[in-house]
Parts: sequence; structure tokens; C-alpha cells
Amino acid sequence: MFETKNANELSETGNYFDFESFDENYIPKYKNLLDESNNPSGKIPKNVINQFKKYEGYVDIDEINKNDIVNGKIIEINKNYVVVDIGYKDNVLINRRGQEDKVCKHLQIDQMVDVMITDISNNPYIIRGSISELIKMNVDSKMKDFYKNNVSINATVIDTIPAGYNLLIEIDGITIDAFMPNTLADVNKISDVNSLVGKNIKVMLETLQQDKGIYVVSRRKYLKTLIPDKVKEIKNNPKDKIYTGHVTGTRDFGVFIQFEDCLTGMIHKANIREDQDKIKSIEPGTLIDFYVKDITKGGNQIILTQILKESLWDTIRVGDIIKGKVISVKPFGALIELDYETNGLIQTTYINKNNRKLVAGEIVDVIVISIIRDDRKIYLTFKDDDDMINKLKEKSDELEKLKQKFNDN
Repeated sequence: MFETKNANELSETGNYFDFESFDENYIPKYKNLLDESNNPSGKIPKNVINQFKKYEGYVDIDEINKNDIVNGKIIEINKNYVVVDIGYKDNVLINRRGQEDKVCKHLQIDQMVDVMITDISNNPYIIRGSISELIKMNVDSKMKDFYKNNVSINATVIDTIPAGYNLLIEIDGITIDAFMPNTLADVNKISDVNSLVGKNIKVMLETLQQDKGIYVVSRRKYLKTLIPDKVKEIKNNPKDKIYTGHVTGTRDFGVFIQFEDCLTGMIHKANIREDQDKIKSIEPGTLIDFYVKDITKGGNQIILTQILKESLWDTIRVGDIIKGKVISVKPFGALIELDYETNGLIQTTYINKNNRKLVAGEIVDVIVISIIRDDRKIYLTFKDDDDMINKLKEKSDELEKLKQKFNDN
């Protein structure tokens, strides 16, 4: 038979716990504690109920087990361990080693904390616990959210190995090992693999499948998320704005440049300044200044130049008649070089219709029948293709009529 007591009488004893220190916004009533003791619902922490049972003289105090998560008050902190009173028959010891010590540095006496029980031993009876293990569980959950929502993470590059880079990620005081393959370190191959060592960079999770407990991350994936905004920004910049980037590679026809962290463009050999016209002498990693001439295909094709001048692409229009050189003939059509940086296509349909056979190197007179600026595509047919020329004239006449109608209104 229990003697009825109210909450104030319980809190005044002070021998086992102070409800106010457990939660300033909630002081459980005696009836609530009694109901929870007889019919556990989890609404009141188990360690608080155990304290209540001790006070009431219960014998059947709920047992705690390994991997249980309990709440308690820190009653001692020293250089070797932290002691947490969880209202059980013994306190919980947290050894300050490795990751645990990083967490313990931020703890204070009388602070209420959640602890995961990691071991319960007898002779002597000791309960060991961990705060870092609990944080790790929360971190794993956060990492899943980061992966699902493509959230970037700050990471420090520690060193390099033949396959890539070792990184450290710190979240909520917990340090996580990560690995970044060479192929995911940048949008292009890095000329100096040591250039990232010691730097703090942004990465994204490449996969949730951990290899030997290490997360695989990608800087390339993060940089690609920047492309749309960077492209929009550059399109709004003046045409004579000078950019600086580094060479990622060269070909006989031009130089490839990475700039603005995430973008890659090409300078055609005809648009390289005279002091840098020897393409083969330009090494990867070399810094170079240039202008952005054109951006197409959503930023996937960026044309750069060191010389501001008009080319055929800047002035070409539907209906123009041009001389071109056949580069190659494929099943879908013939690729025609119109100038040093502009190509067009005569589709197989027009080749067959005009009973023509083309060979590489042949010079042909062509007429422009369509231009797709965003994709930098030019469609051609032969200069003497009367059917297409008549269709172009009809379209031109219709357009002039529409213009005239608009002007009259």
C-alpha cells in the first residue's frame, strides 16, 4: 500500500532526482509516475521511473540492457571519464578515448544527456556507455538525408593514394573517414594531384554503400550542380569580360580550358593569340586569359577565344549561299566545314534527292536551310536544290507579310 504524495513533496526530498532539472517545462505528477510504473508507455523516461521506484521501495526496478538509450545527469567530469547518473543501481561511465573525448570536451556538470549503453559487466558491476555512438547513429541518418537530397558536405583532404584521396568529414563533433576517387575529384583530370591536399572542399555523397566503413564522395558531383547558375551569370556578363582558367588538355585543333571552378570550354587554334599559338607547347595546368564567345547546349559546349572578332557563325543566316569543304560522309549525312570553327550538315535525304555522291575533301556550294543556335547546328543542302530554294522563298515571303501586317497595326 502506497502513501499518497504530491509532486512538490517528491521534489523536496532531493535524494534521488529533481524533476525540474530533468525538464523545466514538465514536472510529472505522482499519479502519472504511478501509472507509468504499473503500465509503461514510454511517456516518462525509464531512468526517472526507476528513481521513483527506488523512492517508493519497489524491488522490480526495470533492467537496462546493452544498446539501450537512457537519459541522465552528468555528475562528474575528469580527464579519463565522464560519470552520468541515470537513476539506476549504478552510474554510467563514459571513457574519454578517441571520438568520445571530442564529444566530452563540450559537456558540463549537471547537463542532461542521452547515453547509449555499450557494456554491462559484473565483479565489479560497471555500466559503460557512449555518447559518440549515439551521435554516430544520428550522423548516419543525416548522411542518408544528404545523399537523398544531394546536399553538399565540407571535407578536408588529408592525403593522396594511387586511386584517389583520403578525406575527413566532421559532423556534430564526429569525424568520419571518406574516400574520393581520382575520377571524382574534379570535372576534368587534375594535372597536379597534390593541389587539393590540405584544402577544405565541398563534396557530395557518391553512394551510401560504404567500402570498409568509409564513405565514397565526389567533388565532381558538387561542381556540376554549380554549372546552371554559372552559365546564367556568364550570359549576363559583357562580351569583353576577361576570364582566367587553367589548361586541362590540348588537341591539334585547340586548347581545353577549365574556369569558374566548374566550366570547361575550348579555344580553337585560330583564336589563340600569336604569343601562344604553339598548341603543343601549352602544358596542362597553365593559366590562360580569354573571352567567352558562345555558350550552347545548356553549358555543355562553351566556345572561348583570345581574339575578339566576328566569325561566320556570328553572321550566318538561313538562305545564305556558302562554299564548304566535305569533312566526312556518314550514313546520316555529310559534315561540311564552312570555316575554321563552323560546320554544317547535309542530311542523307538531300544528298539522295539531288543524286549527289560526296567524298572527303570535295568543295561544294551549299545553301543554309536551318540554324539551331542553342545547339550550334547548321543544316544545309546544295545550292542548286530548286525545291528547297522555293520553299525558303515561300517562308521568306510569308515572314515579310507577317512583318508588314505587324507594322501596319
